Amino acid sequence: MPIRAYCTICSDFFDHSRDVAAIHCGHTFHYECLLQWFQTAPNKTCPQCRKQVSTRHIINKLFFDIGGEGEGSSADPECLQNELDRMKAVLSTKGKRQKKDLDIVRKEIGEKDMLCSVLRKQMKYLENQQSETQAAKEEARRLRTKMKTYESLDVVLQGQRAEVESMISDMGVGQAAMEELSIYCISLKKEYENLKGSLRYSNEMSEKLKREVFASNNKLQKATMEMNRTNDDMKAVQNDLTNADKEITSLKKKVEILQKTLSTPTRTNEALSRLVFESPAPVQLQQPRLHQPANSEDIDLNMTFDITTPDLVDKRASQVPSKKMRLDPATSGYDGLGGRTKFFQPVSFS
Repeated sequence: MPIRAYCTICSDFFDHSRDVAAIHCGHTFHYECLLQWFQTAPNKTCPQCRKQVSTRHIINKLFFDIGGEGEGSSADPECLQNELDRMKAVLSTKGKRQKKDLDIVRKEIGEKDMLCSVLRKQMKYLENQQSETQAAKEEARRLRTKMKTYESLDVVLQGQRAEVESMISDMGVGQAAMEELSIYCISLKKEYENLKGSLRYSNEMSEKLKREVFASNNKLQKATMEMNRTNDDMKAVQNDLTNADKEITSLKKKVEILQKTLSTPTRTNEALSRLVFESPAPVQLQQPRLHQPANSEDIDLNMTFDITTPDLVDKRASQVPSKKMRLDPATSGYDGLGGRTKFFQPVSFS
């Protein structure tokens, strides 16, 4: 049964479950609460009256005479409430501690799971590495066998007769020797087929190159003929240009003579004017614009002149004795329009 007294530090009633201690000032407390008070308080004083005390003056345990269960009417409600609160506090403390422990355990389990996952990955990686190593060893063994076979084939293909006979005699007469010999025969046959294929391909390539060379030679001959023809055409054009320059020079001189002749209007000039104006050139053609040739004098071939035509004079009234005119045979020359035409040179009979 609880005692009708309580600890002023924790406010719990005294009971037989916890030791009760006292100090020399007479106040009583739970022994654990008093020790915790002295450890946390800055000065060692009584929690209730604040007198200076020390741990030497503590009475560690007090003993109380408690009556039997029949004595007393009923349980004290305050004690029951105190006990209930204490149990709740203990349960809450234990629950917090258990929750904390559970969190720690869960964290450890998570870490262990992560470690197990890492270890499983490492184990899987090591298994893959081991399988790859086994495959590499198997491949190396196969390659060594192949290399020995190729070395034997090389001896068969390039070695002397004595070496080949020695190798065949070393094989023996068993099943393995027959298989190895058959492998050599098949390999030789494949090599022969490959050489035949290479030779056929080389022949085809040589024929193709011959055809290409022949076509290139034909193209070269055609290009050479075309170039020669072009050179001939260029020479002909140059000759035509030279002749045209000569014709232009001749025409310049004739134009000068005509200009001088037309400056004095006479009957002969009238005939020349008629001959000039009645030339066979088409009327619809525009007057050609001649380009000045290289190394020529400064003569404007496109220049026009205003010439006064004399009045028509009656032949009967005029007393000027007529002069008979004749025309020389026609001469051909450059007409200034990019072609050639005939010209008549008038000559006086007097």
